[in-house]
Amino acid sequence: MIAQLKQLIRLCNSNILNCREYDITNDKYYTQLNNYICLLLILSKAKHVMLNKTKLFLLAVLIPFVLPAQSGGIELAPFAGYMFGGSVNYYEGKLKIENGMNYGASLLVPVHSFLDVEVNYTRMSSKASFSPYYGYPNLNYAETNLATNYIQVGGISKFYSQNTRITPFGSVSLGATWFVPEDNRFSTVWRFSAAVGLGVKVMFTDNIGIMLRGRLLMPMYFGGVYMYGGTGGAGAGVSTVVAPLQGDFNGGLLIKIGN
Repeated sequence: MIAQLKQLIRLCNSNILNCREYDITNDKYYTQLNNYICLLLILSKAKHVMLNKTKLFLLAVLIPFVLPAQSGGIELAPFAGYMFGGSVNYYEGKLKIENGMNYGASLLVPVHSFLDVEVNYTRMSSKASFSPYYGYPNLNYAETNLATNYIQVGGISKFYSQNTRITPFGSVSLGATWFVPEDNRFSTVWRFSAAVGLGVKVMFTDNIGIMLRGRLLMPMYFGGVYMYGGTGGAGAGVSTVVAPLQGDFNGGLLIKIGN
């Protein structure tokens, strides 16, 4: 594990991935956060670094603790809410994931007066159904219980840095989503995913409060590699598709640990 982490750091400092474009200031906290973002990008792009899902999760959880924490203490935020399941259109039919209650927890590590690193886990248990389109007589309607899981790592940016009881914020994160069906006619699926959100922290005391947030959740799959050329130049890229588009509203207790 340590050797793989050192390999990731060497990749970040090499020309394999130019992470310097993400560095926005020379401030030491941003420099540490920049290195953290680089590692996350490498985890999602460097295919020759062989890490299984468990090690990816452990790295995502452990890396925030190497960042220099600001005063304020680490925050724990267990929550519950409501998630919109979304749907996916295939050539043969439509897969629909039902809405349902979700729950999870966030770990917030302050790295600046207006910036926290967040590690988040979210789960929803609902149902999924597949309805074939006309013209596919060999396919039948099928339904199963489905667990939707998100592991996300990202940042929470406060709208202002003053230490107040009410703090609105925005959040951006990257990570993985996996869908686990109960029926073996459906397959377990992993997807790279991203999330953006808006929320507010309300502190009742120095250590106890609540956090409310709404998020847009975007599991993605890579549609393919394309190349183009013409009078304006040439290039290549990777197309991505968001499927299904999901979202949630949640809230819960906010517990601050430490000073």
